[in-house]
Amino acid sequence: MKGKLFVRLFVATMLLFVAATGFAKNMETFTLGLPGDAKTLDPHQAVDTLSFIVTKQINEPLVTVDGKTKQLVPVLAERWEILDPQTYKFFLKKGVKFHNGEELTAEDVVFSLKRAASKDSLYAKSKGKYIDTDGFQIIDKYTLIVKTRGPVGGWLDSMKHPYASIFSKKAVESAGAEYFRNPVGTGAFKFKSWVKGERMELVAFDDYHGKKPAFKNLNILVLPDDSSRVIALETGKVDMIYALPPTDFDRLNASANVKAFKAPGLGLIYLGMNTQKKPLDDPRVRLAIDYAINKEAYDAIVYQKKSAQPAGPLVPASTFSPKSAKPYPYDVAKAKALLAEAGYANGMTLNLWISNFQDRVNGATVIQSMLAQAGIKVNIQVFESGVFDTKVKANEQDLIISTWGMQTNRDAGQFWLSLFHSASIGSTNWTVLKDKEVDEGLDLVNSTVDEAKRTEIFQKIWDRLDTLHPFVSLAVPNELYGARKDLVGLEEFFDGRLNYLGNLTLKD
Repeated sequence: MKGKLFVRLFVATMLLFVAATGFAKNMETFTLGLPGDAKTLDPHQAVDTLSFIVTKQINEPLVTVDGKTKQLVPVLAERWEILDPQTYKFFLKKGVKFHNGEELTAEDVVFSLKRAASKDSLYAKSKGKYIDTDGFQIIDKYTLIVKTRGPVGGWLDSMKHPYASIFSKKAVESAGAEYFRNPVGTGAFKFKSWVKGERMELVAFDDYHGKKPAFKNLNILVLPDDSSRVIALETGKVDMIYALPPTDFDRLNASANVKAFKAPGLGLIYLGMNTQKKPLDDPRVRLAIDYAINKEAYDAIVYQKKSAQPAGPLVPASTFSPKSAKPYPYDVAKAKALLAEAGYANGMTLNLWISNFQDRVNGATVIQSMLAQAGIKVNIQVFESGVFDTKVKANEQDLIISTWGMQTNRDAGQFWLSLFHSASIGSTNWTVLKDKEVDEGLDLVNSTVDEAKRTEIFQKIWDRLDTLHPFVSLAVPNELYGARKDLVGLEEFFDGRLNYLGNLTLKD
């Protein structure tokens, strides 16, 4: 009798332990395979998806947008009030801890948002410029006022972006320039180790204020080669991979041990053209290049018909949809005529820079072949993704294939601010577009809160961008994931690229 009682007590104790910690024995460690490494773990210095995938596990903002309801929901803020179109009052959750044990206070929020707007932040001239750094007011330990520089359309929604992450003031000031090596946030996972280019280790934060992760360790493996990434999944080396190659989607979906998931894409793949460099400084040349590219063939070859064809520089999920917009048709004769009109009847030679992701390599080869038909010779240069990002900021490129995503904010004004405003040159404006009309339109739409007026301004910006043609919109690839068959919760990522991984569990 005593033995049976002991067994019952032991089982009950173990069940309580699992319920309290959230860790099931078979999910002690979750391993994710990524096609590249994070560039940095400081959200104010990151513009790339892979960095954001990691930092979103470590850091959190005040509020975010729910992927299903599209409504603002609290994260570190318990609630908020809009006092006027440029004044926001935030009431913080009490008892939230940073990974260093410090409690979140209004002082940390002020410090973090000021840092986002500072000259040392990559967002100082884009999202950060809308923060009124002189307008903060700390009412008490958990209450503060944040002001924007005039009314800003979609400003609260923009806080979903990692630029609005809240840091521990003490941790950042103590670490200084080395902060990115050991980031401290309020997220469900805290940083453990990082072997650059190979792997990163995070561990569940015991004092996390939200829903506890379903596993203790989160390991991230860098697997740039598509085949190696898929093999790692099939052999159980990883539990999930991001950026599943389209060629493997159907095969994995029919597998007994793994599965494939597909969601509408939120990232625009584009062919960027340096608008300040001859011969690409002529809009006729840029338009000719658009006519010379067969987007349907590009989708079929590069993405196995698993992408949407954009009509211009937006993704379909954008809050703004232009009137009667259609992709430019494939017309080599028209391309040659435009080149001749611009003085390049005998063609030209251009360099195309790409990062070493497989879809960029495949896409570059396709574009090289297509542009050759119009008399444009293309030399392809492949760089490691971190090197690529650094080089394009120097504005010496001719052509690039790159991507810009809407997963962190679907407002067209913020999307275009990063891509096309002259203030973003040197950070995210990789076509080096300098146009007064575009700048003024973006400044106006981002300071307008009336939705009808914003739509009118958006249409004017769209029309101007169509005239200038700084890049060719190539594709909006579906988000493709591969995972072990018994993994549950993957559907939560259908709001875009990888968000909080702690909800993933295994079937009972």
